[in-house]
Amino acid sequence: MRILAWPAAAARRRVARTSLLGSVSIGILTGAVLTVALAFATGVALDANPDSDALAPIDVLKIALAVVVGVGGAVALVVALVVAYRRQRDVEKGRFVERFGAAAAELGDPDVAVRIAGVYAMAATADDSRDLARRQQCIDVLCGYLRLPYEPEHGSSHRTELVTTTTRQAPAPITSIEEQARHQLRQDDREVRQTIVRIIASHLQPRAENNWSRHDYDFTGVLFEDARFLGAVFNGKNVSFDRATFSGASTNFGGARFSGVSASFEGAMFSSVSASFEGAMFGSASTSFDEAMFGSASTSFHRTQFSGADTSFEGAQFTGESTCFDRAAFSSGRTSFDRAAFNGGRTTVDRATFNGRRPSFDSAHEWTNVSVDGDGFAERNA
Repeated sequence: MRILAWPAAAARRRVARTSLLGSVSIGILTGAVLTVALAFATGVALDANPDSDALAPIDVLKIALAVVVGVGGAVALVVALVVAYRRQRDVEKGRFVERFGAAAAELGDPDVAVRIAGVYAMAATADDSRDLARRQQCIDVLCGYLRLPYEPEHGSSHRTELVTTTTRQAPAPITSIEEQARHQLRQDDREVRQTIVRIIASHLQPRAENNWSRHDYDFTGVLFEDARFLGAVFNGKNVSFDRATFSGASTNFGGARFSGVSASFEGAMFSSVSASFEGAMFGSASTSFDEAMFGSASTSFHRTQFSGADTSFEGAQFTGESTCFDRAAFSSGRTSFDRAAFNGGRTTVDRATFNGRRPSFDSAHEWTNVSVDGDGFAERNA
């Protein structure tokens, strides 16, 4: 397996070289300064007291040489420490490459047990890496696995191959032609995927022993089954759930916290029985649910806080039986529900606020086109 070098690695090598040269230069300069200062001080003392028992020139030279030798020893020590650090860094890098490659190979194994072992091995490699770029690399692999094509109806299948037969019309005298297509399946892939989600979610908890909250996550197009990110903290620069599908009995982002530059659920589809963002805090500069489809029977943004610079639900579709924005607080500089449609059952915004103000539309009625600007203005077109 070919491992591509991260651009930051070259920068780190330049920094290491600069640090080494700087340490040596500072050591030599310090020795020279001390030598000159000592000679100057001794000369001044001799001029001030010509008849005193001042140090002989030979003694001054000895002291100066001792200072230079001492500084030289300090420089040698700095060099030795830098060399040892580099060796340790190279050893750690080699160990990481070895462990990363082994875990990646296990993730590609046909056997489900080996793939699950690969998930834990990749997570352990990330945990043991002090280099955030290498840890991000491990996280990217786990997210990348989730983005692979997945057929939930075959997620628990022990088969590794799916054969489908189709019939099409053919010219006379043959009336029909049967065609077969073979598709490769990853055996029992549901368990592997759920293991990845559980591991990532556990590392996003505030008290996780090895916390991954500072990293980026790309879940674009991922199909989640019973996703549980309860209490997860996303402090990375970018978090993407764009075009993700949330199915199963429940989707839970209750109490989750988002900060950084972007938290995006653009085009996401919520088809689980319930979808909850209760008590979640969206503090990213940009929070987007544009074109998202909320088809869950129950969708809740109860007590959810939106405080970033921009919050957008433009074009979102709410078609479930119940949609709740009760006590939600929108304090973003810009909040938009343009083209959002609430065509399901009951939608409530009881005690919701937009920049400290209550919305002017009737919370017990359906919303069809709602727009809210930074001053808390809202209008409802029946």
